[in-house]
Amino acid sequence: MKGLNKLALATAVAAAPFAAQAELTAMSDQAMGDTTGQAGVTIELSTQVSMDQIEYSQSTDTDATGSLLVNNLSIGGMDSGGPFGEGLDVAINVDLPSGAAEEDSLTDFGSKAGTPLGGDDLTLNDGDALISVQSYQVDGDGDSVPVDMNLNIGGTDNNALQLESSDGDSSATLVSSIDMDVFLSQLDIIARTDNVVGGDSSSGSLEIEAGFAIDNLDAEFDVAAVGLEGMRMAGAGSLSILKGAGQGNGDVLGGGAAVVSMDIGQGEALSGTDTANGETLRVNLDNFQADVWMPTINVGGGDGTTASIGSVGISNLQVSNTEMAIYGRE
Repeated sequence: MKGLNKLALATAVAAAPFAAQAELTAMSDQAMGDTTGQAGVTIELSTQVSMDQIEYSQSTDTDATGSLLVNNLSIGGMDSGGPFGEGLDVAINVDLPSGAAEEDSLTDFGSKAGTPLGGDDLTLNDGDALISVQSYQVDGDGDSVPVDMNLNIGGTDNNALQLESSDGDSSATLVSSIDMDVFLSQLDIIARTDNVVGGDSSSGSLEIEAGFAIDNLDAEFDVAAVGLEGMRMAGAGSLSILKGAGQGNGDVLGGGAAVVSMDIGQGEALSGTDTANGETLRVNLDNFQADVWMPTINVGGGDGTTASIGSVGISNLQVSNTEMAIYGRE
C-alpha cells in the first residue's frame, strides 16, 4: 500500500510544471512514508435489512425432511425520528496493527474495551486484523454514542419460528413474535494469525469482544404459552437501573454493559469423536456477564386469555469457560 502511494506521489510530481517543482525539496523515505501512509479504513453505513424467510432442512437427493423456518426478519435502527429514519447507523473501522508498538490494544483504536461499556482490553499482535463496529453518531462531547438497533422477527404475521413438514401440509408455530431494541456499546472482532481454540495454527481464529444492553424485549413463546414484555439486560450490578431507566435514550447503560467474550476457530471435537474430516467448528464462550429484569411474564390460558404471573430479576448472571464443538454427522 505504501509503495503504491509513493509511486503515485512521485508520478504526480513528475507531471507537474517545472516552475511548480522549483520550490519542492527532497523528502526522506521515512518522511515519505509518514506522508502517504494509511492509518486504517472506515466504512460508514446506514442500512435496513429484511428477509422474508430463512429455511433450514436436512433434506438430501433421496430423503426429504421437515424444515425449521425463521420468518419475516428485519434489522434496523431505533431512531425513527432521526435524520436517517429507521436505518442502522454504524462505522466499521478496519485496522492492521503495525507491530511497531510493543503492545497495541483495543483502546488504542477507539474501543470501549476496559471501560464499564466494554469487555477486556485485549492485546493486538503484528499480523492481526481488527474490525471494530461503532456508531458514527456522536454526543455533545464529540464521543461516539452506542449503536441503536432494532431486531424484529415474525412481523405482523406472528410466525417468527415455525416447524414445517417435508410436504408443507402441516406446520407448528413455536415462537410467534420477537421484537428487541438493543444498544451496542462495543463490537470488536479480532482475526488472529494463531489459533486460540487449539486447532491447526495455520487456520487462524477469531476473538469477539462485545458490550451491549437490551432496552426492551417483547416475545411470545407459543410452544409454552409464555410471553415476555419489556425484558431488559445490561451489565452486572445494574438491576436497580434496569428497573427504573427511561426507554430509548440509552439510560439502560447507566450501570454498564452486558459483556460477551468468545473465540471461534477450527478444532477437535470435545468428546474426541472422529468427525467427517477430523475438524469441527469450535465456539468457546470465555465470559458472559449481565443482570436481567423481566417485569412482566405472561402465561396464557386455554381460552386465549393471558395473565401475568409476576416479575423476575436476575443479578450477576455469569457464564464462563464454556466450550462448544459443532460438526455434521454422516
